[in-house]
Amino acid sequence: MTARPFAAIFDLDGTLVDAFEDIRAAVNAPLRARGLPPCSVEDIRNMVGDGVGKLLERAGHQVPPEEMDEFRREALAHYRAHPADNATVYPGVVTALEMIRAEGIRTGVLTNKPQAMTERTLDQLGLTPYFDDVRGEHPEESPRKPDPRGLLEQIERLGAVRAVVVGDGVPDGEVSQRAGVPFLACLWGTRTREQLEPYSPAAWADSPEDLPELIFRLAEGP
Repeated sequence: MTARPFAAIFDLDGTLVDAFEDIRAAVNAPLRARGLPPCSVEDIRNMVGDGVGKLLERAGHQVPPEEMDEFRREALAHYRAHPADNATVYPGVVTALEMIRAEGIRTGVLTNKPQAMTERTLDQLGLTPYFDDVRGEHPEESPRKPDPRGLLEQIERLGAVRAVVVGDGVPDGEVSQRAGVPFLACLWGTRTREQLEPYSPAAWADSPEDLPELIFRLAEGP
């Protein structure tokens, strides 16, 4: 592989894991309790990516303003209790991670999902051993994606000289641009090719099976 330390930094939801049914259940419980229309899985896929605060703002747009704080508390309590009841790892992800790590590439997770929920999701799905560093949203940490500080700090913690951001969302493309790190765009998640093209991906993956070859190519790069 490459003599220079290289890291692959992965998004979580929509890239490694399909957890949209659990997110939907968390927001729909307090919506139904108020007699409001529930969100579909497709609604949730279009709402995620910018952190739990923005997600709940979007999902609760019909909630009366005076009830929004309670709506947020109820949805978060449900999600904390059930972050991965129905979540699944996308087919091919585990094999891809095994191949990538076997070549000495360091791996991290960088997500806007809260840290505790991120760790629990990875644990429940058996993915924790495949990552050297996991960084979720945490109030005391540097700002979430697309702020580049978290990404750059994670690359430093991994001891890498070069890296690639692997993700399916707009925040992944934005953070890669702002940090000057190549973006490997994944097309099985939440966004289309047209939505990700403005972020000039260095490579496109149609399925998780494509990841090892693309990451190896980028690791060998200039």
